[in-house]
Amino acid sequence: MSDILSQEEVDALLNAVSTGSLVPESGPEKPSGTENGSLAEESLNEKSVLLYDFRRPDRVSKDQMRTLQNLHDGYARLLSTTLSSYLRTLVEIDIVSVDQLTYSEFMMSISNPSCIYVFQMEPLEGAAIFEVNPSLVFFIVDRLFGGQGKPSEHNRELTDIEKNVLTKIVERALLNLKEVWEHVGIFTPKIESYETNSQFVQIAPPNETVILISLEVRMKHGSGLISLCFPYMLLESVITKLSGESWISGQRTTTQETRRLLETELAATELGTTAVIGETSLSIRDLLQLQNGDVVVLDKLAQSDLVVKIGDRPKFLGKVGIVGRNKCIQVTSIIDREVGEDG
Repeated sequence: MSDILSQEEVDALLNAVSTGSLVPESGPEKPSGTENGSLAEESLNEKSVLLYDFRRPDRVSKDQMRTLQNLHDGYARLLSTTLSSYLRTLVEIDIVSVDQLTYSEFMMSISNPSCIYVFQMEPLEGAAIFEVNPSLVFFIVDRLFGGQGKPSEHNRELTDIEKNVLTKIVERALLNLKEVWEHVGIFTPKIESYETNSQFVQIAPPNETVILISLEVRMKHGSGLISLCFPYMLLESVITKLSGESWISGQRTTTQETRRLLETELAATELGTTAVIGETSLSIRDLLQLQNGDVVVLDKLAQSDLVVKIGDRPKFLGKVGIVGRNKCIQVTSIIDREVGEDG
């Protein structure tokens, strides 16, 4: 029973913890009961003290880091589809890590030269980095220019033509990023500049905390890394929306901002509008023998509404007419969606 602390010893331990006077005693060997008490004190003291590095403060909680990882899991799947269509080959993308480190540490991890795109996420203040590993860049360039997709033997800077090709792909990748981040808010990623040397990229102070998302891109003949670097000061205004609960609820509902953005983009979309007067069937011989003034019988009455097609899909019923010198269509009713799809 000597291994069990007495009630007095337990009370002494709790009192020492509450007053902050818990210090291991040194001196001659103590009786077994006292020795066990000291061991318990030391164990309790070790558990209550945690190392903290002021050069690398954890400003983003574990819950928010998990949300960022879930967010970019979806981005990896979306980007793999985009690159597969561009390169006409199977592309697999997985998240390697989601880390919290200082900006100077991230800069030291970038090879020189590299392909560094600085982009903004309007309306957020600040900039982020989209960095593509050189080995992956030359694989993509070789594939797009008709090769099998082989990396370059020597690391070099891109030519103007190669840079223009890569920029188009990065722009498409940022559109994918915009789609994924709609769960958090409506942002417009836009490339601000391109650099090959990390020393000329200063988007944050050296000791500023950044979130680094590393993506591994794997293809048949090679692989490489894509890195996304978000400074904390860029995400500070939306960091509260990165909690797991907020992210899940954001996935279930469509925000007013998303609806307004979709309406704005759809309003600028151009589609052809066609009013179908009627249909009939003619043999080739009858078609070739048609003369000016011949009457062709259609499947609709002259007074009936015409089918109005948007693109190649029937959407409305209406009547055609003329307003001034312009042809017009007056919509009389909307075709039921199921009927329109069947038709």
